[in-house]
Amino acid sequence: MQQVVFPFGQTAELCSVRDRLRAIYGEISNSEPLNPLDQFVRSFLGSKTYDEVSWTSFHRLKGHYGSWDEVADSPADEIRDLLADITYSEDKAINLKFALQKIRARSGTIELDFLEGLDTETALLWLEQIHGVGRKIAAATLNFSILCKPAFVVDTHVLRVLQRFGFVKPSACTEDVYDAVMAAAQEWSAAELYELHWYLKILGQRTCTYYRAICNVCPLSAICLQRVERVVETQFAGHSA
Repeated sequence: MQQVVFPFGQTAELCSVRDRLRAIYGEISNSEPLNPLDQFVRSFLGSKTYDEVSWTSFHRLKGHYGSWDEVADSPADEIRDLLADITYSEDKAINLKFALQKIRARSGTIELDFLEGLDTETALLWLEQIHGVGRKIAAATLNFSILCKPAFVVDTHVLRVLQRFGFVKPSACTEDVYDAVMAAAQEWSAAELYELHWYLKILGQRTCTYYRAICNVCPLSAICLQRVERVVETQFAGHSA
């Protein structure tokens, strides 16, 4: 069966999705962005972990050490103990330590303010060359921080929602979704991409969840490929009976 594409490819359609979700969830803006290095660390810790847990670990880590240089130079076991609440704390402690050391080796200091002078694609590439850094961490560093660059952040909720909608194939990865959204939103600002991320994430957390898609209350159910296919299958089964 040919893959049906979710009618989501043009800026006007993205605006329609954004507006439907805004009507439900209200306006969302990034009122207190972090500096890019803090956001980098925060995003590094946040993978596969609830936001409130990773935020607590981030503040605990930052409060314990006087600088990110100290984190880079501290034993991984010590860092791990401070990150005990988050998922994969041992791996993240090691990878974060090495990532900070890599930043220092490449730029001479542990800071990422220089990324402001790079275009988005070059900045993404620079970050993704650091071990342990994928598209999600790189995009969040650029979009969520005070750099405010146009980069769409794809977490597990956003990925799941857009796969179910048929915007991307079920086998699509984070990079596939990022490329598809960015191609469809070439004129969107960083703030609009930030807003879209959070609308889709909230939808994935509350309605289009991992365990159950509550289609009857979803504001986008009429354009969801999975729901349409389910209705067709039900109707076909009814006729066959």
